Amino acid sequence: MFRKIKLAYLFAIMAFFGWLSLPLETKAATDTCTPVIKVQKTKETSVKLKVTCSNLAKAKVNLKILVNNEDTDSDSYKKVTANLGKKGSVKIKINNIDSATSYNFKVKIKKSSEKKYSAYSSEASTTTKGSDYEPEIEKINNITENSVKLNISSEDLENEAVNVQAAYKKKTSWSTKTFSLTLDGDGEGSVTLDGLKSETLYNFKIRIKKDDDKSYSPYSSAKTATTDED
Repeated sequence: MFRKIKLAYLFAIMAFFGWLSLPLETKAATDTCTPVIKVQKTKETSVKLKVTCSNLAKAKVNLKILVNNEDTDSDSYKKVTANLGKKGSVKIKINNIDSATSYNFKVKIKKSSEKKYSAYSSEASTTTKGSDYEPEIEKINNITENSVKLNISSEDLENEAVNVQAAYKKKTSWSTKTFSLTLDGDGEGSVTLDGLKSETLYNFKIRIKKDDDKSYSPYSSAKTATTDED
């Protein structure tokens, strides 16, 4: 008899603590969220994003935004502390990015009082605005063990003083160098890239703008060349 009473008492205690833990588990579930990110506005060198996590409405949160430059195949990160609105949304502006460039954005989120971030959101993509020139690499010559000459052209820029940004890569990450020159009467000119590695296959592409333009054109199609032996 005593044993039955003891067991009943034990079950009652277990049920009581199980009941107490239920609201805590429910609350923890409502605090988790995979955010949604959307591009709201795109300019030449900035993008406005809207991040939403309805489960965290009116909460103070930390955001970690992954900014992927698709043209240079490079990533950067922006960390933001913000207060979400009553619908769980906040608008974030990403500044100082390249014009006429394709970008992808993802975000993860956490309450400022917590340590662990959510999973990353799905991607949101956009292309920043830029001039409509269409530069080309006509030919690559004067190849040495550590340099190449890019012969370039761009219609509608005959006899114009321009800035040319040449991008180059040997594997996955793009590097860039910027040149100032005046194109000839046919809209043609050349730039020489040095400091390259010998016996290496490189990809090259360019973009262009007039001296008084704010933003560059889109990049040209890429062309390849292999540097000479030492």
